[in-house]
Amino acid sequence: MSRSILSLSKLQTLIVCVTATIVFSCGGSSEKSDNQNVQERLTREELKLFAVGQQLYTRYCINCHMENGQGLGKLIPPLKGSDYLLNNILATSRIIKYGMKGPIMVNGQEYNQPMPGNPSLTPFEILQLQVYISNAWGNEAEVLSLEEVKDYLESNKP
Repeated sequence: MSRSILSLSKLQTLIVCVTATIVFSCGGSSEKSDNQNVQERLTREELKLFAVGQQLYTRYCINCHMENGQGLGKLIPPLKGSDYLLNNILATSRIIKYGMKGPIMVNGQEYNQPMPGNPSLTPFEILQLQVYISNAWGNEAEVLSLEEVKDYLESNKP
């Protein structure tokens, strides 16, 4: 009797699809409507990046930028609807990796709390995070390539 075994690739695709379904069906109604068009806008590969990016966001970013991406009042800038993020997507690679000190202007509000870096994150993980934060909560941005992120990080070390 022969058994059909899922290939690793098919299993990974299945896991991503299930995760994406959970991502888009969980959360508050505002988050659902904010992420409603993500499945329509992003390709299958980009949706995989988005799903893993959400997991990374939960691990590394959610404590300060909050589940809804709105930040913490006048202390921590929002990512949801952030003009800085959407106009400087590539530059956020450096902020995610190395952190940031000094003022930053987001949506006309100045923030001046240091952001710790995440030096252990790989360029691929940073890309996954960027796909999530730049396309969640109603944000709509182009998806960078891994090469763009790698090159930018390499040429913008502290």
